[in-house]
Amino acid sequence: MPAPDSISRIPSKIGRLLRRLVPARWHASTPDPVLAEALGPWASAASDIRDHLGTIFLETVLSRPRLIVELGTRGGVSTRALLAAAEVADAHVLSVDLADCSGVELPQRFRPRWSFVRADDVAFAGKGFADFCTGRGLPARAEAILIDTSHEYDHTRAEIAAWAPRLAAGGALLFHDTNMAAWFRRLDGRAEPGRDNARGVIRALEEFLGKRFDERTFFVDRAQGYAVWHVPWSSGFTVLRKLD
Repeated sequence: MPAPDSISRIPSKIGRLLRRLVPARWHASTPDPVLAEALGPWASAASDIRDHLGTIFLETVLSRPRLIVELGTRGGVSTRALLAAAEVADAHVLSVDLADCSGVELPQRFRPRWSFVRADDVAFAGKGFADFCTGRGLPARAEAILIDTSHEYDHTRAEIAAWAPRLAAGGALLFHDTNMAAWFRRLDGRAEPGRDNARGVIRALEEFLGKRFDERTFFVDRAQGYAVWHVPWSSGFTVLRKLD
C-alpha cells in the first residue's frame, strides 16, 4: 500500500504531465453581433492585434464615448473595433495617421461614424483637434484614445504628453505593443516574429505613471489618477482608465 504522502503527490504529478502533453490553448472570439459585423474576416485573421480587439471594443463602450480617437490606422483593423463601439454608443471615431489611410476597407454602414485626418498625431493634438471638435459641436476631449503608432519611446512620450490632457474624466487611454520583443506569443500559443523596440511604449508609460512594471506579466495597478491593467500576450496591451 503506498504511503499517504505518495498518494497526496499524485494530483500534482498528473498536473505536471498534463501541462507537458496538453499545453494551454485559447483564442479570442466575438460574440457581440455588432463587433462581429464590423470586424468581418478580421475577427479570425492571425495578427498580434486580433487578441485585443474585444478589449478595445469593451473598454471603449465602457467609456460611454461621444468621441473616440485612434492614433495610428494602417490597415484599419483596430478602426473596425472602434467603429463597432461607436455604433453601440452612438459616437464618432476620429483616426489620425501620417500615411493616407482614408481609403482603408471598412464596412460601408459604419463609415458615416468615421473621420480620417492625415497628420502628425502629436502636432494635431493642439489646434487641429480643437478645431475638429468645434466643428462637430463637441468639447475638445475624447472618452477613448487608442495609441498604436511608431512604438518608439520618444514618440510615445510626446503622444502621452499631448493626448492625456485631451482625455475626458472616466475615459481610457489604450496602448498596444506594450510588451514587444523579437517574438510574441498569441493566446492560441503560437509564436510569431515581432520587433524589439527597447521597451519603448511601456517605458514611456512607466515614466508617465512614475512606476516600474514587468510587462511580461499580467498586472493591475493604480497610479497618478489612473486605474491600470495590462496583459502580456500578443505584444502586450495596456489600459489606463482615468479616475474621476
